Amino acid sequence: MGHHSYIEIAGHTFLYCRESYLPSVAALFTEEDRCPVVEHTDDGQPWSEFVYATTVTALKERLQVQGFTQARARESLAAALAQYGGGTEPVTDPEAYEDGIRQVLAADPIALPNEKDDVSHPSEEFMEELSRWMDSRAFVRLLLDCAPDPKGMTSLDLTQLTGCCVELDPARRIAELSRNEQLADLTQNAPLLVLTEGTTDARLLSAGMDVTHPHLKGFVSFFDYAAGGAEGGVAQLARNVASFVAAGVANRFVALADNDTEGHAGMQKTLERRLPERCKVLFYPSLPLLESYPTLGPYADEPVVTDVNGRAGSLELYLGRDVLQMDNGLMPVQWKSWNAKLHRYHGALRDDDKDKAQQRFLRKVKAHRAGSPAANSDWSGIRAIIDQIVTAFD
Repeated sequence: MGHHSYIEIAGHTFLYCRESYLPSVAALFTEEDRCPVVEHTDDGQPWSEFVYATTVTALKERLQVQGFTQARARESLAAALAQYGGGTEPVTDPEAYEDGIRQVLAADPIALPNEKDDVSHPSEEFMEELSRWMDSRAFVRLLLDCAPDPKGMTSLDLTQLTGCCVELDPARRIAELSRNEQLADLTQNAPLLVLTEGTTDARLLSAGMDVTHPHLKGFVSFFDYAAGGAEGGVAQLARNVASFVAAGVANRFVALADNDTEGHAGMQKTLERRLPERCKVLFYPSLPLLESYPTLGPYADEPVVTDVNGRAGSLELYLGRDVLQMDNGLMPVQWKSWNAKLHRYHGALRDDDKDKAQQRFLRKVKAHRAGSPAANSDWSGIRAIIDQIVTAFD
């Protein structure tokens, strides 16, 4: 048996590493991705099936939040092709080469012909050679973008390292160790840090992400206000952004404000500043649910249905229709103060409804973790927020 590790995508294998593994690739997986170890013996020599596996989408999103976007992968491909020369003739069209990669990944790996190395028919051998001219993570992102099935599996296979000569211990937590080593380089590899308006938002979003995007655990981190003793609110969020920028915090970070009048007004001066590339200021995204939402006041005694996106979009309104539903309809937004600068009212759920929504959401998370989610569970709001965080640096 040979002694190589490799990554497998759509049944095709790449990034062979002799008698070792690439830490930057291993760090893309987590210990939760570890497949059960199966022990074998051949000719008296013991070896073990040692594999980490997750979906194409999960690995792609982990790369995305680390800054390895589709655009970056394409830039890396263009640079590699320009340096290498493209096999039998120079390649001047990276997009055409991507089409060739798609054909390779869509083909049966056993029946795949390997006699041509040109822009329309790259071979696995040439693609493997090309990977030497690219950052391994940019190369993996390129392959994932070209994979035929986003729900398909991708894996890191360390099996060949567990036999004689190398004798890698399959109990060794390779993914975890590789990720911990990466974290020493904060500029590139630290988790994407998300600043919210307060402790409650951070806690609820973190719990929600564990449901909608569990594969991002350890790759996206919500700022813990409670641990730092900091107060909450949009004013504090604006101050935190200023402090992080002034301190030169190396992490890429996202400041995430409520999609309401106070949130937009409170972050206005921050948005007017010249912020470093590692910082993005976002608001909770607009939701279809909030385009026709019941409101109370200031001029009507009965609920009036209106679009509250941008005026009353606190996190509670993103916790799901099932959380907001009462016997007589959705928990209504109460219009409050008028903002003269933005020329609109600020709205929010009433305090008792806000507390009730938060508790309902936490019970929903608990039910999901216990494997007994309700049939009408609505995660669309949380999913929209996390998706927005994932693509913040596109």
